[in-house]
Amino acid sequence: MGRKNLRFVVLFGSIVMMGLLMVQGFWLKRAFNMEDRHFNHSIQVALKSIADSIIEKNQTGEPVSTQIRQFSSKFFFVELNAPINPNVLDSLIKKELAIRQIRTTYELGIYDAEDDTLVYGEYIPATVQWQIDHTGEANPISGGGRSNFAIYFPDKFSVLTGELKIWIFSSMVLLLMVAFFVYAIITLLKERRLAEIKEDFINNMTHEFKTPISNIELASEALKNNRIEHDKQQDYFEIIHRENLRLKHQVERVLEMEATSRNELILDLKIVNIHELIRKLSESLDLRIREKTGKLNTDLKASTPEILADEFHLANSVYNVLDNAEKYSGEHPEIHISTRNERNGLLITIRDAGIGIKDEFQKHVFDKFFRVPTGNVHNIKGFGLGLSYVKTVIEAHKGTINLQSKLNCGSKFEIFLPLR
Repeated sequence: MGRKNLRFVVLFGSIVMMGLLMVQGFWLKRAFNMEDRHFNHSIQVALKSIADSIIEKNQTGEPVSTQIRQFSSKFFFVELNAPINPNVLDSLIKKELAIRQIRTTYELGIYDAEDDTLVYGEYIPATVQWQIDHTGEANPISGGGRSNFAIYFPDKFSVLTGELKIWIFSSMVLLLMVAFFVYAIITLLKERRLAEIKEDFINNMTHEFKTPISNIELASEALKNNRIEHDKQQDYFEIIHRENLRLKHQVERVLEMEATSRNELILDLKIVNIHELIRKLSESLDLRIREKTGKLNTDLKASTPEILADEFHLANSVYNVLDNAEKYSGEHPEIHISTRNERNGLLITIRDAGIGIKDEFQKHVFDKFFRVPTGNVHNIKGFGLGLSYVKTVIEAHKGTINLQSKLNCGSKFEIFLPLR
């Protein structure tokens, strides 16, 4: 899928999913509000019926004004201004709620009509079987004091959501669809990124192999056709040998990285003197740096340079970091290598004054196949496997590798290896 088509799919799919979520949210909210209004209406009708029943039971003959107020979503207040028997009131509430199939807990409070002080309060749990308690009806009505009562439904939200099961179920299904869409898009983008990385890797590998193969072919043709003088044949043999080693080295790097990706990296652990290893690597790299009129400085201060390690893989790892430092340092590379002991381990620091790495790329430099874009620098070749291999090897030794870099100010790699 092309980049343009992929962007269209992501954009169109995101718009559709957002639209579905908004529509579903609108109708879910509307359904909830309708259930809320229905609940409030049912409670107010029930409270009006309860108030009428209490007035009828009192039979005082005096006109009584009843007013029902809803102070909040869950709190209802009835201005009755009449004597109220708590048992009778509770029985009437249970009866009216049962008639309307409202099965929920409630808190009941009776207030003095004169000063609004609470004279009775109780939490009434919901029962499984809605049986009406008539035991209090034979009790005498409260004395002549006038009262009001209030009822509070702490579980109203649960009652409303219970009536919206189909809406909640459909919303959950839609959320699962959105989650699956997001997962699919993320997977698609990762696959697209992986395809681009593999394409770059194949292009780089083709270029890396093409140059030595061409050099070997030219040198072989020259030797085969005897078109060169005898005293210069050795130079052509050297070209063939050097380019063959170059091809072998590139193939080994690819095979090593493939082995590490399958967790098949087997370490041959033995005592390794890091200072001696760094001196050998410095000697092999020093000639290339001097050809560019650069400097390679060492500051080996570790008092305990011996560690238990795989010399082959560790040497390749340190060399890869040094090789990158040389390649990305421009015309006059200046590289510093230092060691010191800290935290029961050994710290190797490799610092250069090269082109550096932008902050946005630093978190990816250890990813397989990743290569930092170099702008106008086109002579830096590679597969993007070096630092990924380095990290794998260092972590296999129970160590860590960290990068600090600033664009146009160079980079610093710190390799920590435990003493064991």
